[in-house]
Amino acid sequence: MNHGPYGALINWFARNSVAANLLMAILLVGGFATVLTIKKEIQPRIETNFISINVPFLGATPADAEEGVVIKIEESIQDIEGIEEIVSTAGRGFGRVQVEVNADYEVTEVMDQVKNRVDAISTFPENTEKPVISRTQFQQQVVMVTVYGDVTERSLKEFAKQVRNEVVTLPGVTRAEILGSRPYEISIEVSEFTLQSYGMTLSEVAQAIRRGSLDLSAGAIRSDSGDILVRTKGQAYIGRDFENIVVRTNPDGTRVLLKDIALIRDAFVESERFAEYNGKPAITIRVLSVGDQSELDISATVQDYVDRKSANVPDQISLAAWADVSYYLKGRLDMMVKNLIMGAALVFLILALFLRLKLAFWVMVGLPIAFMGAFFLMPTLDVTVNMLSLFGFILVLGIVVDDAIVIGESAYTNMRAKGHSVDNIVEGVMKVAVPATFGVLTTIAAFLPILLVTGISGQFFAAIGWVVILCLAFSLVESKLIQPAHLAHMKVKHYEKDTHNHFIRFQRFFSEGLHKVIDDHYAPFLKKALEHRYLTLSLFISMLILSIGLLAGGILRFVFFPDFTSDFLQVQLEMTEGTPANETHDALRRVTEALWEIDRQVSEDQGVESGAAVQSVMAFANNDTSGQIITELVKENNDVIEGPEVLRRWREQVGIIPGIKTLGFEGATGPGGGPSVSLQLIGSNIEQVGRAANDLEERIRRYEGVFDVRNSYERGTPEIKLNIQPEAESLGLTLSDLARQVRAGFYGEEVQRIQRGQDEVRVMVRFPRDERDSVGYLDNMRIRTPDGGRVPFHAVAAVERSESPTTIRRYDRERAVRISAEVDKENYEPGKITADILEKELPEVLASYPGVRHRLSGASQSQQEVQRDLITGAAFALFLIYALMAIPLRSYSQPLIIMSVIPFGTIGALVGHLILDIQVSLMSFFGIIALAGVVVNDSLILVDFVNRERRLGVPLYQAVTDAASKRFRAILLTSLTTFFGLIPIVLEKSLQAQIVIPMAASLAFGILFATVITLFLIPSLYIILDDFRNWWISAWRHVLPRKPDRVGPAVGESSQARVGDG
Repeated sequence: MNHGPYGALINWFARNSVAANLLMAILLVGGFATVLTIKKEIQPRIETNFISINVPFLGATPADAEEGVVIKIEESIQDIEGIEEIVSTAGRGFGRVQVEVNADYEVTEVMDQVKNRVDAISTFPENTEKPVISRTQFQQQVVMVTVYGDVTERSLKEFAKQVRNEVVTLPGVTRAEILGSRPYEISIEVSEFTLQSYGMTLSEVAQAIRRGSLDLSAGAIRSDSGDILVRTKGQAYIGRDFENIVVRTNPDGTRVLLKDIALIRDAFVESERFAEYNGKPAITIRVLSVGDQSELDISATVQDYVDRKSANVPDQISLAAWADVSYYLKGRLDMMVKNLIMGAALVFLILALFLRLKLAFWVMVGLPIAFMGAFFLMPTLDVTVNMLSLFGFILVLGIVVDDAIVIGESAYTNMRAKGHSVDNIVEGVMKVAVPATFGVLTTIAAFLPILLVTGISGQFFAAIGWVVILCLAFSLVESKLIQPAHLAHMKVKHYEKDTHNHFIRFQRFFSEGLHKVIDDHYAPFLKKALEHRYLTLSLFISMLILSIGLLAGGILRFVFFPDFTSDFLQVQLEMTEGTPANETHDALRRVTEALWEIDRQVSEDQGVESGAAVQSVMAFANNDTSGQIITELVKENNDVIEGPEVLRRWREQVGIIPGIKTLGFEGATGPGGGPSVSLQLIGSNIEQVGRAANDLEERIRRYEGVFDVRNSYERGTPEIKLNIQPEAESLGLTLSDLARQVRAGFYGEEVQRIQRGQDEVRVMVRFPRDERDSVGYLDNMRIRTPDGGRVPFHAVAAVERSESPTTIRRYDRERAVRISAEVDKENYEPGKITADILEKELPEVLASYPGVRHRLSGASQSQQEVQRDLITGAAFALFLIYALMAIPLRSYSQPLIIMSVIPFGTIGALVGHLILDIQVSLMSFFGIIALAGVVVNDSLILVDFVNRERRLGVPLYQAVTDAASKRFRAILLTSLTTFFGLIPIVLEKSLQAQIVIPMAASLAFGILFATVITLFLIPSLYIILDDFRNWWISAWRHVLPRKPDRVGPAVGESSQARVGDG
């Protein structure tokens, strides 16, 4: 019988076992080799479409940075094609612009255009540094190494530098960076009184230092014996080198040295530093992985180094390695492999109950072949081994053998009926080859929406989609080209009816019991369901409505980005504007002490002195008014105390701290990125935007379940604006002269930068600290006039007091304010709260403040974007599934029968969430979308069998019941293998599995209910379609009487050769 090129290929491989075995060996060996070398990491590598432009503007206020840097960059790049949005931040001493590139454009090409435009700006203020333009990248931290102890800051920093240098020379480690240390700075301080005594200015002192501290090449002397290089060598590198620089030489030959008039401090920049690890001053080295470096190897190498180094550290200095992600990576790898093995064992057990042991074995062989084939191609798609890709293997565990089950069961059935020969095996395979192939293709199509999600969330979950698609593709290769050859050459042992083989007797008992269930229970019940097919349909529709009611009624809560309990807790602290740095540090210590108090309480309950709950605590200040605390709990300690409980007790223990503006506690991780509710208000008038933000903030605070409400609008810190007096202009002074001299005295004038080993050190000339810590010192300052005279500051300058924001945020070239809040996701749905704010509160606020507009940001924006991508992807997948069914069925209407059951698959998914008591989330939707392809797989083969029976002239009802009875075992088998393959991960209790359980639950329970759909609803819909067709023909005859066309025996059949509906 001619089956075309596809059948010829299957037939050729079935008869050529050498080719089949070589193909199998290539996939197995290639995949195994890839497993040994492929990069293993905790999460997928993320490539962003963001470009960052950073411009240091030392000493500038946020308003100066906005006007002098940010606005100029925005205006220069705003018309570049491919830019999606521009988000800017101006802070004290810097301006930053972040550009989001449209997904349809190449980031590097847009970045080149941005760089050209920014480099062309010639009007940046004098004190700005060269713009740094880069693509925003996620860096994978492997482990933190902290140096801590009660020693001087210099000792701590020098030892930390030594540790960092030794770490980067370790095998396999190439990148480590120091955090929490201040840069070195040489500060040359000259008092105003001294300057007046010597008749000098700070500018003159700075020029003298530049002249006296330099290395300069003077060329070469070309002598007969060769060139002799000449250069001056006078560069000062440390504080004492500057002491003997000549500042002035008097007419009498005496010299004024720098040490005579200045205090030279070789120390650190003047910003207040606060960084403590477990209550002691600390500096941390963050070790990162680069490229294909193994995080497991890096961690093991660094941990071994820390163990060796700890034995040789100086007195009062300690070394600790913490926040080691390899622990979690190993845990996830072990957990996934364990569940994979358990799932595979359950799948094999199910197969062994239904099929002959040898047949079950050859079906299971398809599993490693498909998996190794997927591993073989993963590097070409830039997919690594991580938690998400490993979950993809578990997800597809039961699905990947479905095709092999269908092929093997059909071939074995045909072999038992007609005898064991290659021809009979090929004939059995060909009976289901086409619908089985298209069934797998529909499953592949169902996973495509995961790949169509854009942005960071899309890249995060794409690994699941690629792994599933690769495994399914190789399952096709295995089931059509390799498995038939194995079945054709399989030795089949025939057992007598009274065999003493206990396993065979059990199998026969199970098989006969199954046939009895089919004949005595399923078939009669199916006939009743078909007789009352409209009642059957109504029952399924009722169940669908009830399941949707679980969500609508709040019995099941929908949290798009759920939180997953983590071993890391974090606190963000922000004090009111103008708070002294020491008060901020005291507040950080108070919050840290509250955590240690909880640890003491838990330890006492456990009968130990300390360390029962908290392992490490790192506290550091971001600036004078804000700080952060990161703590690592004792790992896998849920039987003692869970992270959320520690967080709740920590929040209560801290209580109210005077001067606190915001205090945010975070104790979970998730893919959403940021607070649960996040909005931006945008407008040209920042005062009006601020008032609108304050109004909206108050409204959000009224919602139950909302906490940690934050408003980025702030009145700012006190600011003094200087203007030139008219009298000063008559003396030849300009505003520029005034600003430059005041800046030199209070911020400092940068004399030079020197490279001292690995450190770039700035040399600054300024007033002493005690002469610039009060506004009153401005009055004591003397301003130098162009003719060399000196006049009091207040005689030439007008002072205006105002306020300046500590940070200015802008969105698409307008001022923006962000309002964010966290939501108690255990009891409330962030999506509903956000929707209520957008529908009720926000319109009232915007109506009161014309010119103010809004946009979603953070997790709220991510949810909106992902939902949009999922809807688009689902629509595309449904069309593709329809097309892939219409082709083998040769019908336009029959695919609609099958696809109409897709919504019913959600019944099982939602009930599964209810049983497991888990929230419906983004991962749940991924599972439901994937379920669509799996649901139609068995239905497609069932409908194809009905069509075959009809073409043989079998009456409609008998054809439907016979096909359903014949396919009962295969349908039940494919469903059970999928369900039991996922059961281990569904029941997993570890923190590592929480992110993937919702998707597994959707697929596992959905496929279980899909079995009922396939066995009862599909046959009913098939006959309902025939009813509808007959009604249509009858109605058409009534409207337009004529000789009707011959009605074929199959539903929608247009000829003897095919089933279709024209």
